[in-house]
Amino acid sequence: MSNLLDLLTDLALDTKKQSAFLNNPSSLMEEMGLTEAEQTAMMSGENAKIAAIFAEERVSIAYTLADPGPDPLPDPDPFPPSPPSDPEPDSN
Repeated sequence: MSNLLDLLTDLALDTKKQSAFLNNPSSLMEEMGLTEAEQTAMMSGENAKIAAIFAEERVSIAYTLADPGPDPLPDPDPFPPSPPSDPEPDSN
């Protein structure tokens, strides 16, 4: 699956790969090492079919079982200073 992700990334960022894909998509997909199923999904042009290939990947989930404690590093985004209070209106 990483080959498909690599191809999609290249097509999003590299104009030379975009041109190569437009001129001869099957050659570029074979060069990138895509499987037949991946090539078929890409040639269909259907987002759902392409996304279905990625849906088969399992994503590991991180579990937190205890409070990790205070953050040892300072907060990179401190709170902005409070705006100045409204000035007192003149009593003239």
